[in-house]
Amino acid sequence: MDAARRWSGVVALAVGIFVLITIEELPIGVLSVMAPDLGVSAGVAGLAVTVPGVLAGVVAILTPVIVRGLDRRLVLVLALGSVVLSCALSVVAPTFAVLLVARLFAGISIGLYWAVMAIVAIGQVPREHAARALTVAFSGAGAALVLGVPVAAWIGTHVGWRSAFAVVGALAAIVAVLIFVLVRPVHSPVKVTPTMMLAAARTRGVRYAVALTSLVVVAQFITYAYVSPILLERAGLPVTQVGPMLLVFGIAGLLGNFAVAPLLHRSAPWGVLVVSGGVGLALLAVLLLMQGSSSALVIMPLWGLFVGAISVAIQAFVGTEAADVIEEGTAVNSAVFNTAIAGGAFLGGLIIDHVGQSALIATSVVMVAAGVLVAAHYVRTAPTGSAGRAVV
Repeated sequence: MDAARRWSGVVALAVGIFVLITIEELPIGVLSVMAPDLGVSAGVAGLAVTVPGVLAGVVAILTPVIVRGLDRRLVLVLALGSVVLSCALSVVAPTFAVLLVARLFAGISIGLYWAVMAIVAIGQVPREHAARALTVAFSGAGAALVLGVPVAAWIGTHVGWRSAFAVVGALAAIVAVLIFVLVRPVHSPVKVTPTMMLAAARTRGVRYAVALTSLVVVAQFITYAYVSPILLERAGLPVTQVGPMLLVFGIAGLLGNFAVAPLLHRSAPWGVLVVSGGVGLALLAVLLLMQGSSSALVIMPLWGLFVGAISVAIQAFVGTEAADVIEEGTAVNSAVFNTAIAGGAFLGGLIIDHVGQSALIATSVVMVAAGVLVAAHYVRTAPTGSAGRAVV
């Protein structure tokens, strides 16, 4: 019974990250209907992703220092409460400026949740099951791509984008209660200080994780933040088919989240290398081969398969290559990860408004290629046995 409750708690964490990913990326799914309704361009509407991402990065880096002895489970509950507030304000936002204010609360929630979720997941199970707990917890990210963003896109196009925010807010309230009831309390044995955060950021594993995230995740969201107009124009899809196509993308992403687990258990650095290479090839296919609905139906699941593994792969990398500073390293990586989402959406908005879609996707391809080189260099120069360590 104790084991069942432990794993129920991990599943609740997965549902929580499902909510967080959905609220973070929800504007992507409803961009084509939200932007004209609020009277802004697609590039400007992308700020609804950029603003919370930047704030999430700041909050994530500060979280271990601020919360100190606080039960990390309660931090997750507070994060979901902030989601509820963000969604409520989004539903009634009369202008894009008010929507951006609402998105600030989304940024706070994202930063809090991402900074401690991995630590809480590991704390629910015996040490030997840590890798499985991370995979299950992060499956919520893939599930958000499968159901969260596509369903939100469907609601947005058929009922209205405000209704999509309302549904996510209600789900966040329910999940907050589940986490409070099912998740075991987790306290850090060490009170993290700013000096410890700086020291962690200088360790080899964290430095490489930051570099990989800065390249691969920024590149991914330069293009993915504008996947709706890409599908409308390059693939020739009607607006009502964007949601189903994102669903195909998301199903593949969920499969990728679990499929990469054996490779990560064998070697997290190799896992990051393979995932980064796959994302790069998929983006190259979007650039060169996506010329209709049939090609999109092939390329989108290929892209999703590798994208779905990014979060768990980089977290596993931190868990093995920076195990001695895992809480601080997780917070640093979470900060960079969310800032990378924001930065990608912001850069993508500038590129798509001023240069166009081809330049947008080409920029992503080049950046991912650079990330692949960084991952390959880490694997090649890692101390003997390091690149083959299993997730602990």
